[in-house]
Amino acid sequence: MRSALIVGTGCVGTSVALALRAAGVTVHLADADRNALRVAVCLGAGSAEPPAAPPDVAVLDVPPDDVAPTLGRLQKTGAARSYTDVAGIKLLPQREALRASCDMTRYVGGHPMAEPEHAGALAAREDLLRDRPWALTPTEATGTRALNDVLELVALCGATPVLVDAARHDDIVARTIQLPYLLKELMSEDAAARHPLADRGRPPARSASPAPEPWGALLAGNADAVLRHLGALDTGIHEAMAALEPFASAEGGTGTGLGTETETETETETDAERAAPALRRLHALLARGAERPAPTPVRAVGTVAVTVRDAPGELARLFADVAAEGVSVRDVA
Repeated sequence: MRSALIVGTGCVGTSVALALRAAGVTVHLADADRNALRVAVCLGAGSAEPPAAPPDVAVLDVPPDDVAPTLGRLQKTGAARSYTDVAGIKLLPQREALRASCDMTRYVGGHPMAEPEHAGALAAREDLLRDRPWALTPTEATGTRALNDVLELVALCGATPVLVDAARHDDIVARTIQLPYLLKELMSEDAAARHPLADRGRPPARSASPAPEPWGALLAGNADAVLRHLGALDTGIHEAMAALEPFASAEGGTGTGLGTETETETETETDAERAAPALRRLHALLARGAERPAPTPVRAVGTVAVTVRDAPGELARLFADVAAEGVSVRDVA
């Protein structure tokens, strides 16, 4: 890779630019926010001058609902050979790009799974994406050259490519990133969460809560998956409530008061007998997570030679099949 165009100089886009510059790639920067662009240029992330010839790849660091319009505009002007984005959800941009008749043979959806402490170019780091998984969501239409360009981009940033279906990506992100964020924000409204005791034993916070606007767009764009996991969580919460209610004190207004003190030995024995089934249900609930088997690492057991036809989409289909079998892209030579 000789050159790249970074459209949007947020934390991730500028970090990609810094990593590419360190690898000797000529980087051009573009951003509608002139102040943000000036900051990225001052950080040494690249040049604000337009490229004299189309770069090898364009990276779109824009909100999810802006990916398709930006992609369409860039493709119409021939801004680059291949295109990718770094939005936090993938199904919405993919569907809108198809609806907008974008050239899907030259586009690969992407999501570097990094955790920047702050937003904006000033939070960017050359090593932000190093050793981090980078989700790629090629489709059957994805061309070989586009996929190879984006795989090289990921490698130059020091990240690990993970090929995954867009819908599967969004489901995983909803469960592991978006739902915990939503619950944290909801629970932070409680006065107990702001009490000094709430910080006892917890590691120092890495940063303040991020601005709600980007998170709102991500949650809205992935509403189906988030709602599905909220429903599953709601079921689990009601199961936990049902398991705990028998132990609630009578003064609390719920439960049978199994945990209250008794006056005679006979009554104490009776309470223990009555508590036994409820305690078993509670233990069974807590044991669910502990009993889940840990993921089994994939071990290489041999070498398989595959002939790939020189036709658009062949390499993308190969990598999709490899990922479906649980084989790491790093094991493909």
